[in-house]
Amino acid sequence: MIQGFEPDGTTVVTSDEFFHLTQIPRRAVVIGGGAIGCEFASTLADLGSSVTVLEALPKVLPGCDDDVTRVVLQSFKKKGITVRAGVAVTGHTPNPVGGTTVQFGDGETIDTDVVVVSVGRVPYTGGLLDAGTAVQISDRGHLEVDSLCRTAEASVWAVGDAIASPQLAHVAFAEGILAIKDILGESPAPIDYGKVPWAIYCHPEVAFSGHSEASAKAAGYEVVVSKHRFAGNSRAQILGETDGLVKIIAEKRADGTAGTVLGVHMVGPWVTEQLSGGYLAVNWEATVDEVAELIQPHPSLTELFGESMLALTGRSLHG
Repeated sequence: MIQGFEPDGTTVVTSDEFFHLTQIPRRAVVIGGGAIGCEFASTLADLGSSVTVLEALPKVLPGCDDDVTRVVLQSFKKKGITVRAGVAVTGHTPNPVGGTTVQFGDGETIDTDVVVVSVGRVPYTGGLLDAGTAVQISDRGHLEVDSLCRTAEASVWAVGDAIASPQLAHVAFAEGILAIKDILGESPAPIDYGKVPWAIYCHPEVAFSGHSEASAKAAGYEVVVSKHRFAGNSRAQILGETDGLVKIIAEKRADGTAGTVLGVHMVGPWVTEQLSGGYLAVNWEATVDEVAELIQPHPSLTELFGESMLALTGRSLHG
């Protein structure tokens, strides 16, 4: 929790109190532009609130590809959401008539009816352990584990938000399965956290697995990318939701062609339901040639994934 922004259930809320608000605020400030912050911002704007997002990092949605983030920001602008990145929140002053004034950045202020704090969560592990245990807790409160979720104490495993892994329910499920398999002596493979599927339920939705273009280059890869927009997808046109794109990041071979799929990033209608093909491609280290052979149904939103992959083979379907 951010010091000075302890939730009171009315003016300052977290995800715990948000759904207990008795009325839709006219003005809302969302602290944090990560996945949860963008979900709250999108929801509030769709309900009619005037929303401002304050993010301390240089960009919102860290981890997302820049092209995906750009589409989200364009959509947010259409909704009237103001996004301020690279600004730190310093405090707030409650107003006698209700609401509060939030201080941020270089002496800037903004009046709001509610503040939604979507950063600062830490594991609730204080007092969990008895003296003498070999289980270690990090400075941030996470139980320290190895690649199989084993602690330093024999026969003790830890999973989910209690450890320093992505705070995603489906990742916690996978960690629980991993631990059980290890307990049963099945020699499971560790989870590759760099390739887990991410799903962000703002509007438009965001989904990705694996490297973004920037992170792939930072990791030393030479890359080839393919981007196709939902504007040309027949099912998106039927749904009336044509904002968004699919982007494939692949390793460049010595001959300049696209090879192994390094990342799949999507933004647009129902992309959280479309990521499975991209997730499999990334985790199976498939090549674009292999994935491009797969047939996508028509008309479907997933055609765009297939067309984006096909384009990397040098044989784009629509030019």
